[in-house]
Amino acid sequence: MNVINQFIAGLNDNQKKLLVIAVVMVIVALFDRLLIGPTVARLSSLNEDIAKQEAVIKQDMHFLEYKGRIDQETGEIAPYLTAHRLGDNETIAAFLNKIQGLATAAQVNLLKINPSSGQQDARYWKYQADLECTGSFSNVVSFMHAVNSDPELMKVDKFEFTGKKDSADIRATMTIEKIVVPSKSMPPKEANASSAASPATP
Repeated sequence: MNVINQFIAGLNDNQKKLLVIAVVMVIVALFDRLLIGPTVARLSSLNEDIAKQEAVIKQDMHFLEYKGRIDQETGEIAPYLTAHRLGDNETIAAFLNKIQGLATAAQVNLLKINPSSGQQDARYWKYQADLECTGSFSNVVSFMHAVNSDPELMKVDKFEFTGKKDSADIRATMTIEKIVVPSKSMPPKEANASSAASPATP
């Protein structure tokens, strides 16, 4: 300590000023090296982490938007999906009963109706029924409209009208299709062919 004091005492004023400046610079350098530098590096690392988390949050928000749209679309088509598919015989019976009910409501007389067995597509089953009916033109058109607008996914595929002698009624022949869309994945055609063809047990 005495040596340091003697060294300082032997300096002139300019040398003392330079010494003070040098000491201050060393202290500042040490402060920067030991405190400011690590702090700045840490802040930079935190900013990078925050930026990454913001990107993840934005991506999650996009996923949530898509999920909302998917849920909305799923809700719109849910009434048209079939959760528990019946066997061919039961499905055809329900199909024919539905046609009979719509025809009765429209005051159309069904003369005959011939259903066909179901056909499996990649995403649905399709059923058809050829029928012949009579009624006034407006009633037959109302019946066709009721078929096409029914939530059970039916439509009049083709039709033909002919007039009746001495009557205001017409005779109509038409083919009606019914689509059954399962809410779950379709089984492979090979796996389903035998089960669909055999009548369901009561």
